[in-house]
Amino acid sequence: MIPPNPSPTTIVELACTDPELAGQTHETLLGFTGTPGGVGRPEALVLGNTRLRLRQASAVDDGADGGHRVYFTVDDVPAMQRLLTRRGFPVVESAVGVIGETTSLGVAARGPAAESGPAGDVTGMDHLVFTCDNRDRAVALFGGVFDLDFRLDQPIGDNARQLFFRAGDLIVEVVTAVASTEPPTLAVTSLWGVAWRSTDVEATHARLSAAGLELSEIRTGRKRGTSIFTVRERALGTRTVIIGPA
Repeated sequence: MIPPNPSPTTIVELACTDPELAGQTHETLLGFTGTPGGVGRPEALVLGNTRLRLRQASAVDDGADGGHRVYFTVDDVPAMQRLLTRRGFPVVESAVGVIGETTSLGVAARGPAAESGPAGDVTGMDHLVFTCDNRDRAVALFGGVFDLDFRLDQPIGDNARQLFFRAGDLIVEVVTAVASTEPPTLAVTSLWGVAWRSTDVEATHARLSAAGLELSEIRTGRKRGTSIFTVRERALGTRTVIIGPA
């Protein structure tokens, strides 16, 4: 059973053109009724399994990954750093933890669970969606290097496959090409979008619509028994959907 305020399993850091607006929009999205601490934008929003950080995008963030970074949390960062290096994944230090030299994936200290948070309809991150140019490289990176639980591999047409990994209760989805003619590298993996988990999709849709956010209609999710809708707010910094039980 997952505790009400689990320690985050990931830190998602989004590079945004306007972090202040992105923070305000995410607070509305996730159901934070006021800014934690009362003054200014918080350093991070912690909700369930995810710690969300927002930073100013820079000129170097115009690449394929948009400058977004994802850190998987661990109990011992130095030990995991040594292991990543031995596995051929060199990392450098960052303000959050350690991050890949050429791929925006890394590890950070697990840290305490959130002391408080909105007890609302959105409870945490359901899944992260990545793209990768090659199926085998994706398996090597997420399964072999970062030790995520590899659960499913299925074709989705047009020489593409859909891979699913697990990190605690978080799903990591990777959409890949079957093969690539490029030289082997782990640098062509990037965060494509995020899906937040709702206990009541209709209630979340109504709440966000009343708050003035631009949304798609609710539709049937690809996963059996789910409903989903898109949040069409560019301020969020990345493609964003809400998913939950039908």
